[in-house]
Amino acid sequence: MTILLADIDAHLRGRLRKRLEKVSGVTVVGESSNSTETTAMILNRNPDVAIVSSLLEGSSGLDVLRHVRQLMIPPTIIVVTNNPSLDNKNAYSVAGADFICEKVSDDRTVIDTIRRLCVTQHQVDVLASLIATPNN
Repeated sequence: MTILLADIDAHLRGRLRKRLEKVSGVTVVGESSNSTETTAMILNRNPDVAIVSSLLEGSSGLDVLRHVRQLMIPPTIIVVTNNPSLDNKNAYSVAGADFICEKVSDDRTVIDTIRRLCVTQHQVDVLASLIATPNN
């Protein structure tokens, strides 16, 4: 599973990258701190998952979501925010976020979400291989 990280704070990106790289099957394919670069990296690198902070240089995660959701097959988007209010969650949900996590120091919710997505992807891969090679 390929992942793109977007957060204004390089320290937070580095910490999350180290934790994600310990998850089997996960590869971080890029990092960004601003919305324009994040959108371009999603288009060019085609990650399976984009973990996007609500705060980015030059804009917000909402702008990234608005652009990315126009793709034929957009990545799974996990928004990480310091503002877990219902209004904020609703705004990101309407914009197309698949998951919304509160930004906390242990990143546990984000890591657990990625682990669940990896298991789901593995199950899809197994089912696809069974369909591709039916018994005669």
